[in-house]
Amino acid sequence: MKDFLLFSGSSNRSLAEAVAKELGITLGKIDLTRFADGELRPWIQEEVRDKTVFVLESLSYPMDEHVMELSLIGDAIRRSAPKTMVAVIPYMGYARQDKQHRVGEPVSARVIAKFIEVSKYKEIISVDLHNDAIVGFFQIPVTHVSALEVLAEEIKKLKLIKGVIVSPDVGGVKRARNLAYALDLPMVVMEKKRFLDKNDTTEAVQLIGDVSGKDAIVIDDLVASASTIAGGAPALKQAGATSVTFVATHGVLAGPAIERLKAPAIDRVILTDTIAITKDKQFDKLTIVSVAPLLARAISSLVK
Repeated sequence: MKDFLLFSGSSNRSLAEAVAKELGITLGKIDLTRFADGELRPWIQEEVRDKTVFVLESLSYPMDEHVMELSLIGDAIRRSAPKTMVAVIPYMGYARQDKQHRVGEPVSARVIAKFIEVSKYKEIISVDLHNDAIVGFFQIPVTHVSALEVLAEEIKKLKLIKGVIVSPDVGGVKRARNLAYALDLPMVVMEKKRFLDKNDTTEAVQLIGDVSGKDAIVIDDLVASASTIAGGAPALKQAGATSVTFVATHGVLAGPAIERLKAPAIDRVILTDTIAITKDKQFDKLTIVSVAPLLARAISSLVK
């Protein structure tokens, strides 16, 4: 009998099922209901005593609801004396709020870290955090999984003749460099200006490197409003790129993102399933690759 269990919150059950399949197990039984007034009421229907218990919950929209669900599930499990509890958080919501941008604002990423710790989780597994420094917000161990492996494999399938990796900004250079190294491709950088008081719009202002006659592969950790690639893709085409492929780990896809990604300047989009992308948000040139094998590997490493 397995001495560990995997439960799923409501945010991304399809990914949880894929992870369970990779592990050769079935998901733990949990009833997620609400009282008449809307309050969450999770009920664990498995024996968890002395077992290592994993709870998979992406902190995606509505993130506040999913944070609370993760916390309440944790409390329900804790009261049945597990050996330990691990939160598997494919997408860490609030991660972009990792510093105080303006006086009077919170450092929300730190608050979320404390909230998870208070819920008695003893370890975290997460994928492509917005900033490596976020690991330091936690007082418990964090296994930081990179989706680069599955993204690189999907890019290889495209068999692009003259690929070049593009970082959409200076802050993403490390991520782009790692992908360029994995694919043995050159790298260029786009510089941009970000206007925080204008609905988080961005403007590409300079391209450092040559994309003329090449297939540009833009890599980012997430796509929210898609304003960055919406401005960057036309600039790349104007600079001579023969095609533009946009690649990101987390498909937040807020507001006008989908329409922007459908723009003619963007030839294809590759995202992972760290956030559940429902049918109504999928479109022809979108490919979704799964991080389930990566999460299963991380879970296995903790139960050996």
